Amino acid sequence: MEETRNRTAEETELSMKLKALEEKCAFLERIIHEVPANIYVSDLEEGVIWCNKTNEETLGFTLEEIRNMGGLEYLRQIVHPEDLHIPDDSISHYQEFTGAEFGGVFRAKHKARKEYNWFIGWAKAFLHRKEGQVKQILCVDVDMSPRMNTEKQLIAALQENLKHKNQLLLKTLSKRETEILTWVCRGYSSKAIAEKLFLSIHTVNTHRRNIQNRLGTSNVADLVVLAKEAGLG
Repeated sequence: MEETRNRTAEETELSMKLKALEEKCAFLERIIHEVPANIYVSDLEEGVIWCNKTNEETLGFTLEEIRNMGGLEYLRQIVHPEDLHIPDDSISHYQEFTGAEFGGVFRAKHKARKEYNWFIGWAKAFLHRKEGQVKQILCVDVDMSPRMNTEKQLIAALQENLKHKNQLLLKTLSKRETEILTWVCRGYSSKAIAEKLFLSIHTVNTHRRNIQNRLGTSNVADLVVLAKEAGLG
């Protein structure tokens, strides 16, 4: 009899814990699906493998449609052609992950509409392979268009995004290249930089060509603008 009572008490306690766990899961699931942001998990090889209801409602594609379509075609359907480099940059960033998270501003639209809205997105490593490489990333995109009261706010957001992107570019430079670029931003000629750093003019010019190639600029003016937008100089 005592054993039966103990078993009943244990089963009751277990049932209560299970109910509490189910309620907690239901509560968290509701938050995830109702939060005013597109939340999704993207596999670096397969594309989007999960998304919340807000993502489906905002862009018009169900998760099943997204997975059947494939990641590349899905992006072509929703992202503005001029901004397709943003998700590509994100994938490239995490394929060579250095520890920094990735963010960007881009335009995307609902499949049934022609106009694009501005989104700000952020991603972080979510799942790693045994070897340590990033396999999946967790992404959060917020539609800024209805939340921007003025054009000034949108411009400020875009400028901040450009600054972040340029900072990531500058991180690809070596210490010496960054040093030379700093002096270029201050208006120093190759000869003056060479004298200051005790280098030959040929070495300085070689570094300057490498810097421009790496940052994708075609002239000194663009190079200086990029560096200053990133906070250098």
